[in-house]
Amino acid sequence: MKKKLVIGIIVTLLALTGIGYAIGDYFVNYALSPVSDSVNREINEEDKINIKEDAQNIIKSNQTKEMKKGEKFKNTTSSAEIKSNDGLKLKAKYKIQKKQTDKWVVLIHGYKSNNDNMMSYAEKYYKEGYNVLLPNNRAHGNSEGEYIGMGWLDKEDISCWIDWIVKNDPKSKIILHGVSMGGATTMMTSGDNLDNVVGYIEDCGYTSVWDIFESELDKRFSLPAFPILNISSTVANLKAGYDFTEASSLEQVKKCKKPMLFIHGGKDDFVPTDMVYEVYNVANCKKDLYIVEQAGHAEAKDYDPDAYWDKVFNFINKNIEI
Repeated sequence: MKKKLVIGIIVTLLALTGIGYAIGDYFVNYALSPVSDSVNREINEEDKINIKEDAQNIIKSNQTKEMKKGEKFKNTTSSAEIKSNDGLKLKAKYKIQKKQTDKWVVLIHGYKSNNDNMMSYAEKYYKEGYNVLLPNNRAHGNSEGEYIGMGWLDKEDISCWIDWIVKNDPKSKIILHGVSMGGATTMMTSGDNLDNVVGYIEDCGYTSVWDIFESELDKRFSLPAFPILNISSTVANLKAGYDFTEASSLEQVKKCKKPMLFIHGGKDDFVPTDMVYEVYNVANCKKDLYIVEQAGHAEAKDYDPDAYWDKVFNFINKNIEI
């Protein structure tokens, strides 16, 4: 009787473990596979933040203009390739000033995007006299990778790109400017205080991978974090090489010693606007905060490009030695 009971308990535990792993595996593949349909975001109606029609029209008009600038600029760039620390081929576009300068900016794109989306940013920086580098993050664009790094693995890849710049320009002074997942990558990188990096522009990044997945699990699936996110985090550690709790912008920003500008849309229903206040408040570096009240996620520049760039370059000129 006791033997049957023990066997029953073992079988039950194995079944529960198998079910748990299957659930975790599903959500890891959903969130971190570059070929999943997670980019097709549908959220609960009550979680949507409506943007006024006139603001939407302004944003759409500016997005069209910015895209055209970016497409034109892309045609003038060159290609670069490096290997990540774990052996992936990573690709990028870059453009160097005709007149020698040590001013560089690394422009980091968002989730399931690619460096095309940062070309209009590059066009502006290049006009301001910067050399520009636009990586494709692992598992994005033409860079290799089976799983998305959500900023945590990407910070190591950005370090490799910094090495590439320094090898070509030992006196380089480098700014990191990232949007969405690129903003999180920027913050996560900031805690490592890399040589030659002199400052950061963070636009609508999240506080941590755990936090953004918890938010999306609720908004997309109406599911609680426990136990799904706990299981998924364990599976992600096994498959992708990191867990969701360690991948924290918040903890990295606490260690940042270089100036950082924090930017966010006031009507962001993807990365909640509250998150920018959390990272801003823990930052012990020179810092400033820019909230574009009528902008949604990653729309701060497109709501008013002139105001956006005035804020960025005023911050750089005032706070960053470049």
